[in-house]
Amino acid sequence: MNHATYIDAQHVKGFIAYLARVISGATPLDFTVGFSRNKLPVGYEQEFSGYVDVRKGGGPVYVVFAQTLEDLFRMYWWDRKDYDENKLALDQVSAAIKAAVDGENCAEHQKLAHDACHEVMKWGFGVDRRPYTANMNWAKGLKKNLASVLRTGRESLSGKHPNIAAFGMDPKSNPKMNAGWTKYYALALPNHIIYDGRVGAALGFLVRRYLGSLPRHEQPASVPSELRFLWADAEGGGKLHDPSSGQYKFSKLYGGPYGSRAWARVNVQANWILSEAMNAAKADWCSGLDGLRKLEAALFMLGYDLSRADERNPMAEAA
Repeated sequence: MNHATYIDAQHVKGFIAYLARVISGATPLDFTVGFSRNKLPVGYEQEFSGYVDVRKGGGPVYVVFAQTLEDLFRMYWWDRKDYDENKLALDQVSAAIKAAVDGENCAEHQKLAHDACHEVMKWGFGVDRRPYTANMNWAKGLKKNLASVLRTGRESLSGKHPNIAAFGMDPKSNPKMNAGWTKYYALALPNHIIYDGRVGAALGFLVRRYLGSLPRHEQPASVPSELRFLWADAEGGGKLHDPSSGQYKFSKLYGGPYGSRAWARVNVQANWILSEAMNAAKADWCSGLDGLRKLEAALFMLGYDLSRADERNPMAEAA
């Protein structure tokens, strides 16, 4: 992969320009979403205007309308905590990663790396849940090579010419990418987002919106290869995250060595596109040192449930 070549591709340039307008609010998002009521932080429904409904085939949801990505950022929550509360937790995880990176050449490198991975997976999944266990078993299996494999992963994802192929090699001795390790690299590297199934879904949805905004004679017959972001559903399955519609289809993230390589590829592409669009937008809400993390948070909310994405919220209609 080459940064300059990728960013200069016709539809990548077009998508960056479109996304910059969405980030700044110049192009309205006009997005409706229903969040599961039993997962919301205390006081959420009092803070944000919405109404109670039922998800098809599911339980009660609290439906809100976001005119902009900034609105979705303000509505951010995870694990019943808002953005600032989660940032405090992430700062602690980042500190453990920094300690491990700084200590890669000391006698305690294996323990430091293991402890950092534990903090990442604990925050992302919760201790003893299946993804936590699977990722930590892989980390433990590397033994004294854990620190060097993680370093290889960081180096392979960095710079203008990342070595994505490093993630498609032997998973017993080379880095891997999935919903857990994208969290590690996002906290270990600058300008690197957490690319999970929801963020991938959000990017696919925005690509579809971008392609649909083009003059009809300029609309491609399918999603351009450079913008084929991958998505995944949360545990339990379903298609709430699927951004596909009509001629524009998006595939799912998958496991194994080739899936790891594909995940790393779309993660890097997303890093590049979002950084370029954010810099072009110059929006106050996602400026500063953690601007990209705030943009990622808004996308995380956007990808929660796309089943109402193209509906107008009746509360917005009445306004």
